Amino acid sequence: MLKFYYSSFTCSTASHIALEESGLPYEAIEVSWKRNLNVEKLNQLNSLGAVPVLVTQKNEVITQNTAILEYIADQVPAKKLLASVGTAERSQTLSWVSFVASDLQKSYLPLFRAEAMTSSVGAQKEIEKFAEQSVRELLNHVDSALAKGGFIVGEHFTIADALLFVISGWAEWAEIDLAEYENLARYRKQIAERPAVEKILKLEDS
Repeated sequence: MLKFYYSSFTCSTASHIALEESGLPYEAIEVSWKRNLNVEKLNQLNSLGAVPVLVTQKNEVITQNTAILEYIADQVPAKKLLASVGTAERSQTLSWVSFVASDLQKSYLPLFRAEAMTSSVGAQKEIEKFAEQSVRELLNHVDSALAKGGFIVGEHFTIADALLFVISGWAEWAEIDLAEYENLARYRKQIAERPAVEKILKLEDS
């Protein structure tokens, strides 16, 4: 059975959702730094001490959301979480995964860590203002791409949707009203209503 190490409402939630969507048997192992829960084991598996981590049935350790998401999808091709190798649809899906994991996810960092970057209150405000503008520009890009309706790529829920749903939701922590992005708001409601997504969000909130 797969073993999956996660921390609630972090980027690892995306892989958690993908696992639930896949139907693969897995054991979910929560990591909490506040409660010192499974932290030592996580550090043994990943020297960076970061989630998510997936341990395969062959005891192979996979880190990083992008790699874990692709691995999960390739185990269950019938679920269509990722198109087959060599197709344009697969490349487009992985392109969105890369965009969300790098551009969008990293754009939030200054909003949450400005105080660690400088002790100057004025500079912190400037950093936060710049970061918010960057996040908004990227959310506008996503909103435009979703104008066609449906999922971010093709006609099926994919690993790109799992990651985009989770990371776009961080906007609420940054006090950015997602209702301003009509297509994204519609999309997030659609994804949130999926049984697998509802289950994982409820589990991680418990």
